[in-house]
Amino acid sequence: MIVFGGRLLTREIRAYKRMDDPPEKERQNVSKPTETTVRRLSLIKYLFEVGVQRSYQPEPANATSVLTLHDSVELFLQLACEHSGIFAGDTGFMEYWEVLKDELQADLPQAESMRRLNKSRVDLKHHGILPSKLDIEGFRASASNFFKESTPMIFSIEFESLSLVDLVSSQEVRVTLREAKKQFDAGQTEEASEKIALAFVQVVNDYENKKKSEFGSSPFFFGEDMTFESSFARGIDDLYRFAEKVSRSLQAIQSAMKILSLGIDYRRYSRFRLLTPTVRQASDGTSHFYSTRTTKMTREEFDFSLDFVVSSALRLQEFDYELPRPDLGTSTMQSP
Repeated sequence: MIVFGGRLLTREIRAYKRMDDPPEKERQNVSKPTETTVRRLSLIKYLFEVGVQRSYQPEPANATSVLTLHDSVELFLQLACEHSGIFAGDTGFMEYWEVLKDELQADLPQAESMRRLNKSRVDLKHHGILPSKLDIEGFRASASNFFKESTPMIFSIEFESLSLVDLVSSQEVRVTLREAKKQFDAGQTEEASEKIALAFVQVVNDYENKKKSEFGSSPFFFGEDMTFESSFARGIDDLYRFAEKVSRSLQAIQSAMKILSLGIDYRRYSRFRLLTPTVRQASDGTSHFYSTRTTKMTREEFDFSLDFVVSSALRLQEFDYELPRPDLGTSTMQSP
C-alpha cells in the first residue's frame, strides 16, 4: 500500500495482468513505450522528485524520503516488467534484478545501492530505525543514477526527457508550458521565461477562480491588486514616496500570503521569482512582463522553473474542491 500526496495510489498502478511472453526475436529489440506508459513514467518521476524534496527536509522529517524514493523505484520496476511482458506477481523488491536480467540480457544498474535503500526502508517502516543524513544523501544520488541508467535500457527514452506537463489538469496551463518549452528549444529564452511565468499565474488563477463563492469572493483574497494604482499626491514628493513604499509592501505581503495559503513551497517560489519575469495582469486581461535580468535563462534554470510550475499545479490538484452553486431560481429565504 502506497500513500502519495495524502491519497492512496490506486491498485491499477501496482497490479499487472499476466501477459503472453513475446517471441525471443522481439525481446532482442527494446520496444517504444505507449502514451499510457509514458504518463505512468511521468508519475514515477514526480514521485521520485517528491522524495528528493523530502530528503532535504530537516531531521527526522527527511527520513520519509526513504519511503518515497523506494516506492518510486518499485513502481518503475513493476512497470518495467509489464512493458517487457513479464508477469510480476509477488516478486520481491530485489528479485526484480534477476527477473529482468534474462529479458534485458544485461544487469540492471545500482543493485547494491538499491539493496541498501530497501534495507533502510524495512528498518524504518518495521523497526523505527531512522536513517542518517549521510545515508539519505546516498540514497538520493543512487535513486537518481538508477533512473538515469535504467530508463533508456528498458524504455528507450531518457529519464530527463520525461515531462510532467501532461499530469496538469488545466488545458490552458498545459498549452502555455508546451509553448514555453518549444520557445526555449528554439533559443527564444526571453519569450520562454515569460511563458513560464504566465503559466504559474494561470495555475493560481485557475485554482482560485474555482473557489469563488456566488458573490465572487475568494478565500485566497488578501486585498485589491494595487499594481497599476498610482498616488494622486505626485506634487508632494515625500507623501508620494511614502505611498509608493506602502503600495509595494502591500503587494509583497499579498503575494506571499497567497503562495503560503495555497501550500506552495515559498523557498522554491522565491527562486522561481528570481529566474522569471514578474507578470502583471491589467483589468482588460492583458499580461505585462517586467524583468531586470541581463543574462539568458540556462537549461537548468528553465527545467527548474518548468518543474516548479508543474509541481505547484499537481500540489493544488491534490486537494481540489468545487463550491456548491445555489439554485438562483429557488429562494433560500424562509418565512418567519
